[in-house]
Parts: sequence; structure tokens; C-alpha cells
Amino acid sequence: MTRAVSVRFGIVLLAFVSALSRPGAASVERILLDAPRGAWLAAVRSDAPMIVIEERNGWRRVRIEGWVPATDASAPAEPSPRGVVVGGARVRGVLLAPGDVPSASAGSGLIVMLLSDLEVLDREHAAVGDECRSRLKEINDRVESLQGDLARALNSSDNLRQATERSDRLKAQIAQAGKERTARLRDCRSAADTLLERHAVQKGITDGNGAFEFDGIASGRYRVYAADPSGDPPRTWLLECKVTAPSDAIVLDPRHDRSAIDPYWGLR
Repeated sequence: MTRAVSVRFGIVLLAFVSALSRPGAASVERILLDAPRGAWLAAVRSDAPMIVIEERNGWRRVRIEGWVPATDASAPAEPSPRGVVVGGARVRGVLLAPGDVPSASAGSGLIVMLLSDLEVLDREHAAVGDECRSRLKEINDRVESLQGDLARALNSSDNLRQATERSDRLKAQIAQAGKERTARLRDCRSAADTLLERHAVQKGITDGNGAFEFDGIASGRYRVYAADPSGDPPRTWLLECKVTAPSDAIVLDPRHDRSAIDPYWGLR
């Protein structure tokens, strides 16, 4: 007979992380931390029942009630996430502000992820990027064609009224195409974020100085990823590192460890 225990968590909710809609995805996730701007604990469905214990300074302390299988001698131990081992290496760093100038608020309060399975990630990322470039090119070509029509429309008739009406229609079509491009670009960036998140072995939140740290890292190649969506284009960080031994203590510097890969494929 299967036994179960009720587990209550008193933890802090940082923010909502929107995941791109995909087959079978019923809701977005909430990232749970052990303290304000603390360590990442888990991600739970947004519709999971929560009780708010207190709220202050933009943070909510919540309680979640659920069930997990009881552990016993016959039950296998839950495996550690891939890339995470007891007594593994440490990876840390600081996200610098635009222009690589240190700032008290540079990259602060951002979700930062440690990514693995880089060969698979690179193939998937390139495929998504090719599709995004193709779709944006279609819109760009349409806009260029409409702009050519607009230039000719202004000289297409001696009737000023007809020329004005035609140019107004073309301007409206150009504006609509611009909106479509903006929406498509936003979808492409969301697709990149979702893909990168699927390859995350650890997540955390940068502190007030933009610093981050991951512990218990197994040997292998990794990337550290973070994004600040407040700008246009969004500011992103993608840093490369290689762990060779459990004793490694790697300090990443965005000025020197920056990946050659652009998370958003250089699309603007």
C-alpha cells in the first residue's frame, strides 16, 4: 500500500516566470525561493493552491500544501538534477551593466540559469533561429515592397485626392506589417527563453549587485544565462565555462567569458 506524507513549505515567492505556450502546457510557473532574492528552490504550477502568510517590500511569503511519496528502504532515492552532484564545483560571477561598467543595480534581481547539454542546445537553438529569421524576412520583404508602392503612389496620378487616398492605404498596411514584425520578434525571443530554460540544471536570482553563484556542479561544459526584458532590445548575458574537477571554483567575467552565441540570434 502506497504511503504518502503531507508536506508544507513556508517559502518566499519571487516572481512569475511566463513560459511560452507549448503542447500540454496548462499554465505558467512560479519560481520559489528560500528567502527574498535567495536561492532557487523549485518551480510550481501557477494554479497550485497557495496561502499568503505575509507581504512586504514587494515580496510574499507563502505556504503550499501537497503530497509526496513516503520514502522507505525499498524506494529508490530521488536522483539529483543532471549536472548537480554532492561536493561538486562552484561557479559564480557578476552581471555587469550595459557598457560593462559596474553598478550597484547592474543585473540585480534577475533569474539566472546554469545550462547544460550544450551540443543539443546549440542544434535546437540554431533551428529555432533559422525559422525566426525566415519569418521576419518575409515581413521585411513585404514592408520593402509596400514602401516602394508608396513612393510610386505619390506620383501615380495627377489627381491629388486619389494619390492621397492610395498613399494613406499603403501607410496603414506598412504600419500593420510593423506591428506584425514586433509581435513576431517578441515570439522569437520568448521561444529562445523557453528553449534555454529547458536546458537549465540550476536556477537562481542575482543579488543587489548582480552577483550569482551555483554549487555542486559536475564536470562538463556549461553556460550561464540571464536576461533583463526591461530594455529594447532586452539586455542578455550568456557566459561560457568548463568544469574539470569537483574542486573547481570558477569566477565568470562577462567581459572575457562571453559566449559567441547570441541568445536572440542578433535579431532586432
